[in-house]
Amino acid sequence: AFIGCYTLELRQPQEDINNFTYEERNQRSRETITWLKVRNHGLPMHIICSNTNTILDQLRTLIITNNNIDQTLLQTDELGMTPLHVLCLNPKATPAMFKILANACPQ
Repeated sequence: AFIGCYTLELRQPQEDINNFTYEERNQRSRETITWLKVRNHGLPMHIICSNTNTILDQLRTLIITNNNIDQTLLQTDELGMTPLHVLCLNPKATPAMFKILANACPQ
């Protein structure tokens, strides 16, 4: 799914992947998968917005219980993405989810 992703390619040393052995390519793939799984560590809004099992009530609860919601919604991950960017990539996101996120932080 991430083959040819320019942002991920920038994270990697500029080496010619065609010169890698099969084992080296597999190792590089495992490292990328691990990074993708942990890149939102410490960013609860990013985690909930990326989860395809998230429902509107979970999102609403996280927004209501967060005392620093403006700051939380403006935080960016390593790729420079805010929770709204992450939600846009979630194929199960609903219009109501976008609305509650936008209303929580209109900037």
